[in-house]
Amino acid sequence: MNKNYPFSEIQGKITGSQKIIIALPQNPRYDQTAGGLALFLLLTQAGKTVSVICPSAMMVEFNNLVGVDKISPKAKGTDLVVSFNYSMDNVEKISYNDDGGRLNLVVQPKAGAPNIDEKSVNLSYIGVGADLLITVGIKNISQLNQSGLSSISPESIINVDNWSDNTNFAAINVIDIDSSSISEIVLGLSEGLGLQLDLDVAQNLLNGLWQVTSGLKKSDLGPDAYEAVATCLRLGAQKPSAEPPAPKQKMWPVAKNEQKVVNVNRSQSNQPSPLPSTPPADWLEPKIYKGSSNV
Repeated sequence: MNKNYPFSEIQGKITGSQKIIIALPQNPRYDQTAGGLALFLLLTQAGKTVSVICPSAMMVEFNNLVGVDKISPKAKGTDLVVSFNYSMDNVEKISYNDDGGRLNLVVQPKAGAPNIDEKSVNLSYIGVGADLLITVGIKNISQLNQSGLSSISPESIINVDNWSDNTNFAAINVIDIDSSSISEIVLGLSEGLGLQLDLDVAQNLLNGLWQVTSGLKKSDLGPDAYEAVATCLRLGAQKPSAEPPAPKQKMWPVAKNEQKVVNVNRSQSNQPSPLPSTPPADWLEPKIYKGSSNV
């Protein structure tokens, strides 16, 4: 594939990062999810610690994508926060100690203050703790708020998309509006970065390509789309046997007293004519077969 992406800059960002987050938009398209998960598999195989974030639940149709069970609704931070449902006015002192290698946090109430109920203690995390964020199909930086990623600096973001209304909000923007799909872009990135493709990656990419191009039936596809499909097939990926998942359409219910009427033009039908409701008068009379003989 002939992709003119900033591979050296992308390689530098990935090489200098150990923890990477891949962010999908809310209600992502099938192809965006397929490409994002393919990228997750590629970077994991490259030895990176990778997580995939999407603020909305996955649709049932996405269950055939490898790694879909690894998607989380929000980024989990690295800094543990211990919160107490207890007034600070009642606290005399807060300290910590090392008990045989275990960290103990000690909260000492003031004299006469009520004891701290263990049920009032809450644990949470802050701080994303990622070196690099790769957005897939996210058009502007405000969409990162939905996934708790707004604290990440644009300098630590690689923005991947194939829509012209993307705002190019990152330090590195891979916006390829000539690509048929995100899956095609991810395949181009993997080849340019020297990432190792395997069957799982190829199947995700082929599923995404197949869905967004309606099984290569769209008339405006470029040569890279066909080459991408060929590459995935050579790696052992299988064409989806069922029709690609289409956008959900609202189905209006039929009232119980309504009946479906099918009109058939019997002059063009091979079906026999219906029997008469009343049989002929001689229907029940004995039938006599009269043969002829040429003796």
